[in-house]
Amino acid sequence: MDDETLTMDVALWATLDDRATAPRGDLLVHWFRTATDRLFPAGDEETAESWALVTESMTGGRDIRVRDVRASWDRLADALRPSPFYAAAGFHAPSPDSGDAWVDDVGRVGGTQTGRDGSHTELSAAVRGAERVADAAWCAGLVDFLATALDGANPAFARIDHRTFHETTDLEAVLKRPRRRSLRESRTLLRGYSWVTGVPAELADRLGGPAAVEATGAFHAVRPLRAGGLLLQASETLAGYDDQHMEAVFRALAPVLPPGLPGEDPGRSARVVRKDASRV
Repeated sequence: MDDETLTMDVALWATLDDRATAPRGDLLVHWFRTATDRLFPAGDEETAESWALVTESMTGGRDIRVRDVRASWDRLADALRPSPFYAAAGFHAPSPDSGDAWVDDVGRVGGTQTGRDGSHTELSAAVRGAERVADAAWCAGLVDFLATALDGANPAFARIDHRTFHETTDLEAVLKRPRRRSLRESRTLLRGYSWVTGVPAELADRLGGPAAVEATGAFHAVRPLRAGGLLLQASETLAGYDDQHMEAVFRALAPVLPPGLPGEDPGRSARVVRKDASRV
């Protein structure tokens, strides 16, 4: 989902590994179903039309295409359940006069195997927030979606970002942490922090559990996931996630963040605290 477009400005991410409490393919189906129902519900004219593509394997296998995610849901779910190499769906408004012309999506959902030999699955969703990033109810809906989609997963990591669509986190980029290493160590060191940060159970325990995390005062909401892990919401709205909130989140999570003084990454404007977490 690195192809950021003008119509989408909010990105939601989650990382699954072999410690997920349910089969990864079932969690992928659940992610796509929950995104379709919660982020792009039927009756929303802006996202009334959709498409999906599933690539079974990086080295071969079928490409499965559907033109309507809702009408073809059973076929799409069957293609997702074996945990394919790549899957994506796009949502857009009806364009009866466009023929075969390209239509810009206003929302997308994805799932991609990553890491050595597909050790992890990166789940993603992108939506258009625009002025709604300052609306508390709309922002709460994003967190509700993530909590529902990941409730049975104990994800290795999760996040919600504004205006950044990189698969790697800002912290990984400025610490120059290799992607495979970061994935491999994701239950030992937290990959980053954002407006919403998903912390796996192992790191949540090291932080003292939900009560201790809440007692830091750094978070607007602390939400335990049924299968393990926490979702930590820094401020009530995305628009309200300012540098003061970011500093508070950094300090609360410093005990489980990777060490090192952040540098620069010419490919992005990274939102990180310019301090070494190991020295906090």
